[in-house]
Amino acid sequence: MYLYFEGIIHNYQMPFQRTTKIRDIMTRKLETIGSTASAHEVAIKMRDKKVSSVLVMDERYGIPLGIVTERDLARKVCVTDKNSTQLLASKVMSFPLIKVNSEVSALEAADLMLKNKVRHLLVVSTESQQEKRENGINEDKDLLKPVGIITPMDFIRYKLVISSGYLSKDSHEDNDTKRILEYYKNDANFD
Repeated sequence: MYLYFEGIIHNYQMPFQRTTKIRDIMTRKLETIGSTASAHEVAIKMRDKKVSSVLVMDERYGIPLGIVTERDLARKVCVTDKNSTQLLASKVMSFPLIKVNSEVSALEAADLMLKNKVRHLLVVSTESQQEKRENGINEDKDLLKPVGIITPMDFIRYKLVISSGYLSKDSHEDNDTKRILEYYKNDANFD
């Protein structure tokens, strides 16, 4: 089914690909936790904040290292019968962290999820920053700033908003969203 779905994305030119950006449908609620936090603390934060994932950050440099999802907790903590208070978030997290720019289309993000067999993508925006070197020359640097998370649930929410008539709907866009959702519904091999 993956090859069939991949063919749909690459061979069918759709308005969905040009119009709907990830920034329009992503979840902006981005929760973070330090890499030395315990799996137990991660689970509590996820419950309290009502989120399905937490971004694991390097405490020293403030950069994202990985992501802990509900599935990670179930597969790496619960079924292994490990003590969640002794297991570090850095040992439970999924990595490498798959990132997507907030300006890409929803279809490109779905394709990236499928190719990497993940259900959570970190959405980033690029910010330019100038740094002055020791020799006095300014250097331009592009920094990736985490701005949200995209999951299959975001596609479902988007479809519901379109179906309810809150957004203008294109029939191709609706069919493409339906194909994306069907793929995720039928594929049990995602981590």
